[in-house]
Amino acid sequence: MPTPEIDLHGHHWVNTIGHCAGIIVFATLFALIYRDARRARTRPRLLPLASTLLALGWDLALLFGLAVRTSSPFWANTSAAIAFACLSLLPAVLLDLGLLGRLPALRLAGYILGASCAVLHLSEIFLEGPDIHSAALIVLSAGFAGLAAISFVRLRKTSAAASLCLFLLSISFLHFRDAAEAHHLAREIVLHHAGIPIALFVVLRDYRFLLLDAFLRLAASGALASLFVGLLWQCRPWLARLTTSPDPFWFGIFLVLGALTLFAFAHARDQLQGWLTRRVFLRRDPQYLTHALANLDGDEAAVLDRAASLIATYFHADRGTVSLTPPTAPADAALPLRFLKGDEAWLCFSGRRFLSEDFEALDRLAPLLEREIDRARTRELERLMTRAELQALQAQIHPHFLFNALNALYGSIPRSAADARRLVLSLSEVLRYFLNTSRSTVRLEEELAIIEAYLEIEKARLGPRLSTRIVIPEDLRCVPIPLLSLEPLVENAIKHGIAPQPGPGILTLSAARQGPSVVLTVQDTGPGPLPAGTNDSNRVGLENVRRRLALHYGARATLDLTATANGACATLTLPLPDSQATMVTADERAHR
Repeated sequence: MPTPEIDLHGHHWVNTIGHCAGIIVFATLFALIYRDARRARTRPRLLPLASTLLALGWDLALLFGLAVRTSSPFWANTSAAIAFACLSLLPAVLLDLGLLGRLPALRLAGYILGASCAVLHLSEIFLEGPDIHSAALIVLSAGFAGLAAISFVRLRKTSAAASLCLFLLSISFLHFRDAAEAHHLAREIVLHHAGIPIALFVVLRDYRFLLLDAFLRLAASGALASLFVGLLWQCRPWLARLTTSPDPFWFGIFLVLGALTLFAFAHARDQLQGWLTRRVFLRRDPQYLTHALANLDGDEAAVLDRAASLIATYFHADRGTVSLTPPTAPADAALPLRFLKGDEAWLCFSGRRFLSEDFEALDRLAPLLEREIDRARTRELERLMTRAELQALQAQIHPHFLFNALNALYGSIPRSAADARRLVLSLSEVLRYFLNTSRSTVRLEEELAIIEAYLEIEKARLGPRLSTRIVIPEDLRCVPIPLLSLEPLVENAIKHGIAPQPGPGILTLSAARQGPSVVLTVQDTGPGPLPAGTNDSNRVGLENVRRRLALHYGARATLDLTATANGACATLTLPLPDSQATMVTADERAHR
């Protein structure tokens, strides 16, 4: 049975291709706008998304109508009514976009006009009688042409291009007034699918740099695919002979040629995209930048600063800046970095327009930089531990000699002098703890034991002027904390809060759960916290505590010094281990 010839003199095949292209374009645009909003950690803009969805609905409905036009006239008419309802609402959204939030009365008129025409088109599904379709299109075209002219007069320069595009889109609606009319091919291409470039221009006013490269690459790949399809179409008689031949040899040749064609298309597409990257977008090989960022030395600040400089040079932007808080000043691009400790940093770049391809490259660099920063923090923590050990050696304190001397002193004190013997033991424990550089974290109860030994020494020195209260629940004593993170707070409270006062003072040390964290509080009845400009070893000690917290926990741990009605309060907030945090959450749910 001979294969029937395909009628290419009509316009249905043109509309099929046009609507498929519209579906691809607007679906891609929707995905890119939504992805950009997620990357910037903001809510997607509703108007661009709504316009892309309406244009997508127009193309999907008409494509479905073309598919069922002969088999199911009812569904073909229903899909056409839905398509024209989407088309009626589309210019209202585009008018709102073009006005940039101004002229609210004009925007409201556009939505009323679009909604009214959409209702008229949907009513065709249930009503028969007058030509509602033509009337709705005439009202829609004339109405939005008038609204576009008004917006041009009122806002001139700021919306001239958008108003002109809306006007052209409006008058193109008259093309659909007589659905049965046989259109010439050129007219069908120009008018029937004019909404694609016109709607794109209005929607992309705020995204033209962000999405230009994506659409250029899509267009280049589409053109290349069309070229391959055209070549296959020209070869169809020969291919038909290969597939209809009874000899299996030729069927095998057909499969090999098909595989080679796919391979040739993939290779040609890669070459084309590489050429666009080098010649159009002026980008070098990203492997150079990746290698440079993977070999950065220094501390955290040096790594971030060097990374910002390298990335800015690669993208031909101004020198990048580093921010530890979300940037408030406008930047052309901001790369968020999220570290293992829960804190964040931002690299901000300006001086040029960044394309969507640039943002994709930045997103690929983020995990590499995050690993490098975590490695730098580990190196710094190890350096601090080594430095503490070296400082002990530089002080020429030999631990064995020191503890042997203390033991000899303890043995020379009569048993009747119990207080003196206890002080020597306390001093020995404190010094042993201070010289411990083998661990970076300890259990809370271990640091409490040293704090109690330290308080014994201070009570012997201050006498009745020092009173202490320690309120630590048993279930929190096993919580891990950084070494010497709580003892400096106690030392600071006594030195600057209790000791300078002539009268008695009270030091209170407490702990409590607070959600997934443990809050340690050191409160004294002294004059208040240290002034910000105090040049004191304890001030340095507090900064060292903050630095250790940052290295261990990032932004999840905090140290706050505040003044109270009766003195000063140091609050240390540390995250609980995952197992304990989960237990706390379950307990809270059960309590509620």
